[in-house]
Formats: sequence, C-alpha cells, structure tokens
Amino acid sequence: MNTKLRLIASLINFFVIAVADTLSPDLQMYWENNMVHPYFDNTTKRDVTAIAGQTCQLHCRVKSLGDRAVSWIRKRDLHILTVGILTYTNDQRFQSLHTEGSDEWTLRITSPQARDSGVYECQVSTEPKISQAFRLNVVVSKAKILGNAELFVKSGSDINLTCVALQSPQPPSFIYWYKGGRVINYSQRGGISVLTEQQTRTSRLVIARASPSDSGNYTCSPSNSDSASVVVHVIKGEHPAAMQHGVNHAERVHKSDQIIAVLVISLFCIQLLGNGFPNR
Repeated sequence: MNTKLRLIASLINFFVIAVADTLSPDLQMYWENNMVHPYFDNTTKRDVTAIAGQTCQLHCRVKSLGDRAVSWIRKRDLHILTVGILTYTNDQRFQSLHTEGSDEWTLRITSPQARDSGVYECQVSTEPKISQAFRLNVVVSKAKILGNAELFVKSGSDINLTCVALQSPQPPSFIYWYKGGRVINYSQRGGISVLTEQQTRTSRLVIARASPSDSGNYTCSPSNSDSASVVVHVIKGEHPAAMQHGVNHAERVHKSDQIIAVLVISLFCIQLLGNGFPNR
C-alpha cells in the first residue's frame, strides 16, 4: 500500500474513533470490516539471520486488522504454520505470539535448523488476501583455532592460540577456553592471559613459559558457536616432526622429496666418477 492509501486509512480510523460513540454497534462493525482495510507496517526487519539451535523470531505488524485473521505460511511448500495464535503444524517448534490489543504477530521458531531457511509469509485474511514476505537464513556458526590441529611447543616458550567465531551474525557474549574439561580463563596457574574482542569475534589465549604439564587438549567455546579444539604438546628440546606453530604435512613431504632428489643425483655422480666418463 502506498503512502496516499495509508494516509486515507489513517484518516478513516481517526473518523471512526472520533464518532464511535454516535454509531450503532452494527454500523461500527460495518465501518471496521468494509471501510478500513488492513495494511502492513513496513518498518519491521524482513531479512533475518539466525544461528542454528537458538530461538529466532519473525515480527509482522498489521495495522487496522479488524476481525481478520493473521496466518504464517511457509513459502516453499505453502504449509500453514499458524492461524491467529493457534499452531496448525505438527512441528511444535513453530508458535505464533500475540498480545491482545497489539498490532504485532510474531512467528517464533524454537531450535531452528539450516533446513528451516527460506521465505515465510505473514498473511491477512482479506479478500483478496494480502501478505508480506520474510526471509530467514539459519547459519551454523563454528569456531576455528588458527593454525594446525596439533601444535608442538618448546618448553619455556609461550603457547599462543587464536580463536575466531565464523559465520556468527552477532558477536558472542563470551568466549571460554578449556583445557580438557576445565575452564582456564580464570586459572590460578599464573602467566595465562585471555584477550577477547567481541566485535571481531576473536579470542587470544597466551600461556607464558609453557612446561610439559601444559600439554593437552585446548578448546575454544564461543557462546553462540560450535567449539573448536587443538592438541598442544610441550616438549623439551627440539622435536624432529614439528615445533612451535607446527610444520604441516605438506611441508614435510616437500622437504623429504627434496632430500631424496639430492641423494639420487649424488649417487648418479658417484657412479659416473667410479666408472669414468664415456669417451667422446
């Protein structure tokens, strides 16, 4: 509905309210049902991103509803989810919320999953029906610890881990670090610092002067994301496979190939020297 029609509807509403006491009940009902047409409040957010497993809501506001009913429809299969405040689906995760006297009709989805992503329509039982579309995108937010899944650190060096909450539509309210099943944010060990930046969705764990007892499974767990883990080995002296921040498998294979190539060339040269160069 354009601005001019909304203005006309508002003026009609004002007229009905102003003269309500002078109209008979039948005439009041006639005005509400035939002269005042429902319309949507277009200021509501209609593109919603939600995190899988966390309750989300779609807010539809209908002005001048009168005695019409508001329904929520799932667009992909035209399945009626709710009518008024009644749920019309066997999936009880869907529920309509409405406060008496309010113009807001809310579709609440408990524990949304990625498969719930799509378009939902807020529909009013006018003739013809009017509807407003809402797009829901349910994402699976996952944490990631930068670097390799296994880390070797020399005893006496610092353990430095950085965690990022990926695909999180909102900054996490907290990011906890665990060693095994124990929270280490507030550990009494000493030499441990945690710096969390909510806006960038990152958290940095630093353990100074690591010792072998600091070896273990470290987990980063944001409030609104799946957790991520890394295995840390604190060793004395050099380790032939990998050290601080690791040497990945591809690098080791590449270096091994280089060594083999050098050995093959060396053996070939020795064979030439032993047999003598061919005469020209």
